[in-house]
Amino acid sequence: MSSIYPQKPSQFLLLFSSYVQWNTIERKPGHFDFSGVNNLTRYIQMAQEEGLLVILRIGPFIDAEVDMGGLPSWLLKEHAHPSLRSMDPHWIAAVERYMAALLPRIKPLLYSAGGPIISIQVENEYGSYRPECSHPQYKTHLRDLLWKHLGKDSVVYFTTDGNGDAYLQCGPVPGVLITTDYGAGTDVAKAIATLRKFQPNGPVVNSEFYSGWLDHWEERHSHVSGQQVAKTLDQMLSANMSVNM
Repeated sequence: MSSIYPQKPSQFLLLFSSYVQWNTIERKPGHFDFSGVNNLTRYIQMAQEEGLLVILRIGPFIDAEVDMGGLPSWLLKEHAHPSLRSMDPHWIAAVERYMAALLPRIKPLLYSAGGPIISIQVENEYGSYRPECSHPQYKTHLRDLLWKHLGKDSVVYFTTDGNGDAYLQCGPVPGVLITTDYGAGTDVAKAIATLRKFQPNGPVVNSEFYSGWLDHWEERHSHVSGQQVAKTLDQMLSANMSVNM
């Protein structure tokens, strides 16, 4: 997969990571809106014009501290008890319809096609959602959907999971780069060792380095030490890691 990466030895690459929210694109079942703020094509083109490479996190579940992780609310209305993020046929039909509308718009923007997108996320912290490791076939089904629409070797596909054995036992997808996420103050050497249990070779990536933290209602404002952020970042870079802040 390394052959599709930009070749700039000993240099930092300018990238940005962005989510795609399903619930803004398909507000009603089968009605897709890629205009205005949903104009994903133009959005990614603007990134390229600014000299940025793109890590795209398309869902279907993105978390990102948004309602239902970006899933459309009508999923709950249409089906009384849908089994989200599983092989439930109602869920799979909705996901496949969404991907069929979204992915052809992304394909011309892949780095291998001259665009800025170098990496696409297959699943987001599935190890936290399915700690009992159920529905492993769902993850591979998502992977195969991406391969079908975009090509198996056209871009670097990855998953993100928490920094821990339990998360990494359930979250990764065969044939897809495993990345982990954690914040300032983490024991970087231990985090790398944990990842290496499940991915002995290949790049070590923190795909969500938390330089801050979210606030919960009626709780005190979260504060993270800037010095601690800098220290942990320095440790990761010194270990030749790739980091997405």
